[in-house]
Amino acid sequence: MAREGPTLDDLRQALKQKKFSPVYLFHGEEDLLAEEATEMVIAAALTPEERGFNLDIVYGAEADARDIASHASSFPMMAERRVVVVRELDRVPNKELLSGYLEAPSETTCLILQAVKPDLRKKPFVAARRHGMVIEFRPLYDSQIAPWIAARVAAQGRTITAEAVRLLSAHVGQSLREIRNEIEKLLLYAGERKEITIDDVSAVVGASREYNIFELQRAIGGRQVGRAVLIVERMLEDGESPVMVIVMLTRFYSILWRVHDMRRRGVSPQAQAAEAGLAPFQMKEFADAATRHDLTDVEQAFSALVDADEQLKSTSTDPRVVMEVLVVHLAERMPTTA
Repeated sequence: MAREGPTLDDLRQALKQKKFSPVYLFHGEEDLLAEEATEMVIAAALTPEERGFNLDIVYGAEADARDIASHASSFPMMAERRVVVVRELDRVPNKELLSGYLEAPSETTCLILQAVKPDLRKKPFVAARRHGMVIEFRPLYDSQIAPWIAARVAAQGRTITAEAVRLLSAHVGQSLREIRNEIEKLLLYAGERKEITIDDVSAVVGASREYNIFELQRAIGGRQVGRAVLIVERMLEDGESPVMVIVMLTRFYSILWRVHDMRRRGVSPQAQAAEAGLAPFQMKEFADAATRHDLTDVEQAFSALVDADEQLKSTSTDPRVVMEVLVVHLAERMPTTA
């Protein structure tokens, strides 16, 4: 598979070697990673003392392309280079005028352009691609969240257990910014301890180690009707969003559908975890659930989840009743039709 372009690791390695690009374009919906890439460039290019005279940060709604080019064309003061950061480049009204500068950028300036959804076929992005480093920051896939959390914790000289990672991601969701904030709280809470555990997550994030989405999935997967009802009741009492529970259960059944599809295609058990983007212990849980939920069960589950979602959004039925009926429907063995 061909590489789509430079990555954050490529940027990190170049900066370690003090190889700077005159232009950086960081774009995509995952703004936290774009911000951190920007901070990496600034930290590598300028000492704290040099920033006062050699760091300019401008915002798209308040910026003019001519002023941006003027800042970028200025020589550094008592430093090797200067850094100019343009946030929200999408909102610069005459941004196409930057093309003139970008075609011949100053070698003593690092111009960092941040955008969310740039049209890379148009000015000034064509010139930015020609003369700079362009990195797209897309939202991470579900399978990438856990490794990201573990790597984030490891960067602080700590470790985090797999169960703690699962509980953290289940409670916080996929927002890297929110996950980062919770990790910072966990590190403070753990003090000098080197390992973050599921008990730490329960204490800091407020998530229950016994009544959470993963335990609910296990109960449904194991067709434990009474336990599934108890877990969903406790989750709702703890303030969990019914809609979010439905989202996560839909993901659960989507993976079960993929397990059945892989079995149909003859994918080996060893290769199934990698194809599904799951850790081996997670794959075992889904494989066990798939033995109790055939494709008909999965299809009926999708229908039940859609119905429950519509009830939550369009009727006055008590959400607790809707969710209890749903998990009973999912955990009980579906009746076969003649």
